[in-house]
Amino acid sequence: MHPASSMERRLRISGIMVILGLLVEALCLVWSKPIAFVALVCISGTLVGLGVLFFLYSLISTPSHPTGSSGAVAGK
Repeated sequence: MHPASSMERRLRISGIMVILGLLVEALCLVWSKPIAFVALVCISGTLVGLGVLFFLYSLISTPSHPTGSSGAVAGK
């Protein structure tokens, strides 16, 4: 698998996790029960936190491209 497609896939997954967390937060604002706060903190906080951590992990774990692989450098 190409590293760029792996990176795009990881970023897409982390974005979906953050969006789902924000949707749960929006639903908790409409819901006026005490359990809504627990859902807000536990479910949406976990989803947003995991999305952010997975985003940062995907940035760190992606291998960098070697500098000598460019065609312009090979001609010198």
